[in-house]
Amino acid sequence: MAVAMQNKEVAAHLGNLHEPMMRALYRCRQNVSDPEILKTLNIVLSRFQLAGISYQPHLLFMALKFAARARSLPAMKRHLKAIREAGLPMSSNLFRSVIAKFSIGHRGLGEIRNGRWRRRDLQQVIKGFEDAKDLPPEQQYHFGSFLDRTDWQYLHGWIAVLARCRDSDAVWEEYELWKQSDSCNNPKKLLLKHSNKTMTSKTRGDLWFIEQMLCCGDAARAWKIIAETDTEFHLLKPTVKDRLLDNIEYATVWTQEVRDEMIRKYDRDLHEIEQAFGVKWVRTGPDGEGQHELYMDQEEALDKLGDEKWKQNEEHGYPYDSDGLVPDEERALRDAVEGNAVK
Repeated sequence: MAVAMQNKEVAAHLGNLHEPMMRALYRCRQNVSDPEILKTLNIVLSRFQLAGISYQPHLLFMALKFAARARSLPAMKRHLKAIREAGLPMSSNLFRSVIAKFSIGHRGLGEIRNGRWRRRDLQQVIKGFEDAKDLPPEQQYHFGSFLDRTDWQYLHGWIAVLARCRDSDAVWEEYELWKQSDSCNNPKKLLLKHSNKTMTSKTRGDLWFIEQMLCCGDAARAWKIIAETDTEFHLLKPTVKDRLLDNIEYATVWTQEVRDEMIRKYDRDLHEIEQAFGVKWVRTGPDGEGQHELYMDQEEALDKLGDEKWKQNEEHGYPYDSDGLVPDEERALRDAVEGNAVK
């Protein structure tokens, strides 16, 4: 590219060759780090600008994604500002893709390649840069300024990244806005592919707010949302139900369904404790009397505590960039299109 830039006629066409350039840079990930690719993209865009060469926005969007991958606050600021000044729209696909590069998904494998975002830096990116707070709303260029709250494809990831920052106040503010939205007040049936489930836009949103509030570590507000939305407990994912029941002191509802789930959780927890100690319950009477007895050597039981099944498998951790915000089996619900209003 450096050689091609020396010839004005050749250089004038480089801006339209974004596809081969992008493919080449993606292939480079096998041999060089993401910060190095970001550095190359920054140089390419700077040379185009200095030479007055127009280029396709795809290169700018790619630079934004690599800035997110590289955990670079200055680069995120630079490219978000460039997108705003160019008046470019940010599609829901691009919005979700950048959020995925923040590494906030479900697998808990660790941000091994590029380290973790500092919470303070990520909050600046999504909520407002410190030296741009006095700008009028139409000139703001932080990530949240591109949010379209009327579109679930934007809002879904936005709530998730706020929860990733453990910003329960911000998630609660979004919940208050959600309660005033058309999708909540005039729920529409979701068109789920390859599924017989019946779900509305309101229920999908309510369930997501409950789950993400738990990711913030604010179980009290999660229980409060359950009470306000009259969410049926069986609709929640098993991991969400367990986390709510771990914080039963904040419970705002105490139905038979919740009581039954609590008993089942006690049973599961007790079974795990018995397995860990290598004991089992042996009945000695008709009314539930009995005692615990060893079924394996205690030294063997302690050795088994090192097995993979005893390692904590956190549902919400820090996955690789290629992972999504939700598991594959839940993607259909997230991407479901809203159909007709529910009568």
